[in-house]
Amino acid sequence: MEYIVQIFQKGGPLMYPLLFLGVLSVAFIIERLYSLSFRKTFPVKKIEEISFYIQEKRFPEAITIAKNTNSIATAMIAGLLEAYIKGRKTQDQLKTVAEEIARAEIPKLEGYVNAIGAIAAIAPLLGFLGTVTGMIQVFEALSVEGLSNPEVLSSGISQALITTAFGLSIAIPSLAAYWYFRSKLSFVVSQLENLATELVYQLTETRQEGQKDELQKVS
Repeated sequence: MEYIVQIFQKGGPLMYPLLFLGVLSVAFIIERLYSLSFRKTFPVKKIEEISFYIQEKRFPEAITIAKNTNSIATAMIAGLLEAYIKGRKTQDQLKTVAEEIARAEIPKLEGYVNAIGAIAAIAPLLGFLGTVTGMIQVFEALSVEGLSNPEVLSSGISQALITTAFGLSIAIPSLAAYWYFRSKLSFVVSQLENLATELVYQLTETRQEGQKDELQKVS
C-alpha cells in the first residue's frame, strides 16, 4: 500500500483530478449496470400483470401498477393508457404519445452513459498533460544543472510516465463501458419500441371490439 501511495505522489498534482475521474467512472459504471439491467428496465412480471388488466379493460388498475413500478417500460405503458383514457384512441395519436414519452424517458437513461464517455476522453488528455509538465521539469533541470543531478531528471520522467499510465488505465475501461452501455441502450430502445407497438395494437383492438359490441347491441 505504501508503494502505491509513493507512486501516486510521484505522479504530481494532476494525479488528484485523475483519481477523482477514476472514482466517478467506477461509480457511474456500477449505477448504470444496475439501472440498465433488463430486470430494472423491463420488469416482466409487472408487465404481464398490467397486460392482464388491459385485456380485462380494467385500465385504472393497470395505470396504478405501472406508476408504482419504477421502470421506463411501465412509464411508457402508464402514459399510453392515460392518453387512451383521455380520448387519444387512434393508432396515430397513440404512436405520437409513445414518441413523446420516449423523448422524455430515454435521456434519463443516457445521462451517466455520456458522462462515462466524457471521462474516457478527458482522462488520457490529463495524463498527457502530466507527461508534458514532467518533461518540462526534465528540461528545466537540464538547463540549470545539466546531467549532474540524475535524481531531478528521473523524478520528472517518472511523473510523465505515471500520469500517462494512470490516465490510460482510467480511460480504457471507461471507454469499454461506454460502448457497452451504448449497445445496451440501443437494445432497450428497440425493446421499448416493440412494447409500444404491441400496446398500441392491443388498445386499438380493444376499442374496435368495443365498437363491434355496441353495434351488435343496437342491431
